[in-house]
Amino acid sequence: MTVPVKIDQVDVTLGPNHVLKRVCLDVKAGEFVTLLGASGSGKSTLLNVIAGLQGVDSGHVLFNGENVEKRPPQKRNVGVVFQSYALFPHMTIGENVAFPLLAARRPVKERRAVAAEMLELVQLGGMSDRMPASLSGGQRQRVALARAIAAKPEVLLLDEPMAALDKQLREQMQVEIKRIQRQVGITTIAVTHDQTEAFTMSDRVAIMHEGCFVQIDEPEALYRRPVTEYVAKFLGEANLFGSADGVLLGRPGASGSTGTAVIRPEDMQPLVDGESAQACVEATVTLVSFQGERFRVEAVTPDGMTVISTLPGNTDMGRLAVGSRLRFGCRQPERVHVIRPEGQDAAREPVAA
Repeated sequence: MTVPVKIDQVDVTLGPNHVLKRVCLDVKAGEFVTLLGASGSGKSTLLNVIAGLQGVDSGHVLFNGENVEKRPPQKRNVGVVFQSYALFPHMTIGENVAFPLLAARRPVKERRAVAAEMLELVQLGGMSDRMPASLSGGQRQRVALARAIAAKPEVLLLDEPMAALDKQLREQMQVEIKRIQRQVGITTIAVTHDQTEAFTMSDRVAIMHEGCFVQIDEPEALYRRPVTEYVAKFLGEANLFGSADGVLLGRPGASGSTGTAVIRPEDMQPLVDGESAQACVEATVTLVSFQGERFRVEAVTPDGMTVISTLPGNTDMGRLAVGSRLRFGCRQPERVHVIRPEGQDAAREPVAA
């Protein structure tokens, strides 16, 4: 069965840099996939390859089973929302949204009707005659999104469209974009370096590092079951313990095994006297910070290993003052995920593509 977007063994070299290295990705119909990675990982280059703005050295880009790597951008039937929004300042909001239909020489009546429909979809109905300069950043983003989907493209591409927004507005727009994407049912590929943004919007997230996919999976699976230490550390804070630290001995089936145990801070909790748990360590509290909805605690073991624990914001922190020495551990064995060394059986199924 063909898929709307298939990236097959794509290689891209820019000058001396091997930017994409035999990259493969299938995106299903109506799916929202986000390319997540640090600067220079290759995610924006791959988005440009899909859009037709960047050629490939080898490999194929297929839309519904048809090779399109030689097809120019205007003939790929994709909608793109750029980080800058790229609205035409001399056009009204309605004219901006209708522009793809104007370029396609669609009748005036149809253009106006589609623009009105799209503006209602993004909750800007009645604002067709406004100019872009009169809108807030979030409103301009909605206009750019409406324009991108006005001509009913097969694929929607989002190039860090929320990077210029403040935190609160960015969080609101993440939910709004996902709502619109589901309502329209359009296959969507986004690029971001923001983990929360990727997790909020996506059905699957593809982690990129040095031109390759490291892991492609659903957000919770990525967070709970990373296949490498790089993924574990990239997706928020993590406590990483090797076999030499003794933390695997209490985990069922892990005794005597090698690997790295990954325990997220919310699962590494201070224990009361006599309480048993997995991955128990003794440590001295060195830092306590209040972060609104939670407390973040750092503690150091006698051999210098740092332990990070997060607790709900309503926790009684009396016994967790700086200088306190106590035991930390994971009360739920299933939350101790083990990354096996290469060549050993993995602690999860192989990376999905």
